[in-house]
Amino acid sequence: MKRIWNNQTAPRCLLLGLAGLLFLPAVASRAQDDDVNEALLQMVVDLVTGDDADMRTLGFQQIREEMPGAAATTRFAELLPKLPAEAQVGLLDALGDRRDKVARPAILDVLNSPKDRVRAAALRALGALGSEADVPLLVQTAAPSDLEQDAARQSLIRLRGEEVNAAILTAIAEGGPKARATLLGVLAARNATENLPTVLQCARDPNLDVRLAALDAIRYLADENQTAEIVDLLKTAEDETERRKAELALLVIVSRGGEACAEPIIAGLGSADPASRAALLRALARAGGASALETIVAHSEDDGGMVRDEAMRMLSIWQDPAAKDRLLMIAQSAATLQYHVLAVRGLVQLASPQEDKPADLEILADVMRLARRSEEKSLALGILGGVGSPEALALATAALDDPVLANEAGLATVRIVETIENGDKDELRAALKKVLDRATNQQVRQRAQDALAAL
Repeated sequence: MKRIWNNQTAPRCLLLGLAGLLFLPAVASRAQDDDVNEALLQMVVDLVTGDDADMRTLGFQQIREEMPGAAATTRFAELLPKLPAEAQVGLLDALGDRRDKVARPAILDVLNSPKDRVRAAALRALGALGSEADVPLLVQTAAPSDLEQDAARQSLIRLRGEEVNAAILTAIAEGGPKARATLLGVLAARNATENLPTVLQCARDPNLDVRLAALDAIRYLADENQTAEIVDLLKTAEDETERRKAELALLVIVSRGGEACAEPIIAGLGSADPASRAALLRALARAGGASALETIVAHSEDDGGMVRDEAMRMLSIWQDPAAKDRLLMIAQSAATLQYHVLAVRGLVQLASPQEDKPADLEILADVMRLARRSEEKSLALGILGGVGSPEALALATAALDDPVLANEAGLATVRIVETIENGDKDELRAALKKVLDRATNQQVRQRAQDALAAL
């Protein structure tokens, strides 16, 4: 419909505003007696039942905010069967926002509408106006996909009342796999932590879809106290998808619980298959702490390649300096280049500056000494370039002797010279001259010449 602001609509809008100013305070003051200003109510009814979409919108807004009382709600609800589908949708949304349960019977009647968008609007309204008595009706509709079904799920999430969660539990017990899976998601969205035992029970359901939905819900409802049960769910997972869902739930819980989750994870490692053990090591690394590090170090010598590889990866991203000695040992004696690289990169990470600590030059010196590849030495040089100290300068200039690293070492050297305050100018000049002698990159050389001139 083409919307036109013309000589007909303007006076109506003006009249509505004036009526609101004159009559609404009186309506509000008499709301407890269900007294209604008939003239104003009729004006809103006319707006809602008229053909002008803009005026209908104004009417819906009045219904939401400015026309209190059960008597007014009843009058508005009685309009539903008389309206076209588009207007029914708007009025249903307005009645839902009004949150007056007097409208509930009329909304239930509209669920028989042949229009799916009208039925969906009615289902949405039930989320605000319904109770535990409406759970079975909403459950019948709340399966995945289309508009109407999504509206039913959202209403199940929005329903208020002390007995709603209990009614959902009853529906889970009595429903088929599709309904159980959907309702587990509803419980998670409702933050129904008191129903966690049922969710954990569903995580062992014979149906895979139900188990997966339960694992999704566990992420939101569980805490560190359920770590051992989630570990067991991971270990008993029947396929890779289920194992990944269980691992994700465990990682989320560990992120919240930290070191408190470590011991149950360690206890579950012994009887786990290799794939589950690798997943548990990832969770253990997230938990952190001395026991977790000790366990991961022990598994870096595991007989199973998958487990050993995962333990090494976890060591390489460990942020606690307590991992330093083990990483140094592996960097010195690793039989494979893969493990050597992981250990050296782990050392580089430990040496990197953090908000509460500067770069660790001792570890960087170890990296420059032990690294077998130029890639890891370049990483160390990148950190050294930000450290304005004679010790860092000595490490960077020493790397100039390696033709492969000359340009990276030259850039690091120049950056250090630019950063050092009150340094020995003779040493700084000697370092820059070495850069000019060894580096081939023109930008690095120009920067060295500029720094030398500044000295």
